[in-house]
Amino acid sequence: MKHFIATFDIETTPGEPRARFVEAAFARGWSNMLLIAGQSAQLPASTLIGDFRGLEDAHRAFDAAIDDASRMIAPAKISIERRYIVERIPAGRLKAPRREWVKVNIARLKRLVRPKRYT
Repeated sequence: MKHFIATFDIETTPGEPRARFVEAAFARGWSNMLLIAGQSAQLPASTLIGDFRGLEDAHRAFDAAIDDASRMIAPAKISIERRYIVERIPAGRLKAPRREWVKVNIARLKRLVRPKRYT
């Protein structure tokens, strides 16, 4: 099993979409708790962690949680505005396909590289 971290943003929807989505995600193998030095620590509100066979399984579980949560708050639907799922490897490092990482972070990278202008 591989460890994955998912971050997400949910568009505003009636019917407590965040709580319903997190509840559905728990049922699909995601969690918002991380064991650190023998103690449980809660992840930020829009972050989940889970163990899956591969990236496709992690995406499938995430998508299934969206569908499950949408059924809970029907007729409203949960709309995930943004999401990013990466593999977590030993020593706390993250492994993500390089092309995907660059695509997601290109604006941030440009800001970091752009020289400041002094007047």
